[in-house]
Amino acid sequence: MHRLVYFSNANLDLNLSAIEGMVEMSAERNRPRRISGALLYNGLNFLQILEGPGQALTPLYLQIRTDSRHSGVVKLVHERISMRSYPDWGMKLVCDAPEHAAATRETAPREGGLSAMVDGFFRFGQAAAFAELR
Repeated sequence: MHRLVYFSNANLDLNLSAIEGMVEMSAERNRPRRISGALLYNGLNFLQILEGPGQALTPLYLQIRTDSRHSGVVKLVHERISMRSYPDWGMKLVCDAPEHAAATRETAPREGGLSAMVDGFFRFGQAAAFAELR
C-alpha cells in the first residue's frame, strides 16, 4: 500500500461545482483500482492525497500531471503505508466552502505529518486569499 501526495495551482476558471463533478468522476474510477483519497481545495490550490497499490498510483499520477485543470504539480510525498487515512473514500472533496466546512473538520487525518501538512495547506490558502484582497 502506498500514499502519494501532491500540491498544485488550481486553474482560476474552475468553480466549486466543476471541482465537485471532477471528484465524483474520480471516485467512480478509483474504486475498482482500489485507490482512495481526498482532494483538498483552499480556493487557490489543490493538495491531493492518494492511497492504494503502487502499480495503480504511478500511472494515475502521470495522468494527473498533464491535466489542464491545474498547473505547477509538485509531488510532496510518495511512501509505503501500513494503513489508509481514507479507507472508505474513492475520492472526497475537502475544502473551506461553507457546505464542506463540517466535513473538513470531521475528516482531517489524525496522523502527525499528514495532519500538519493539511493544516498548513488551509492556512496558506487563507493567507494568500487575504493578501489578494489587500
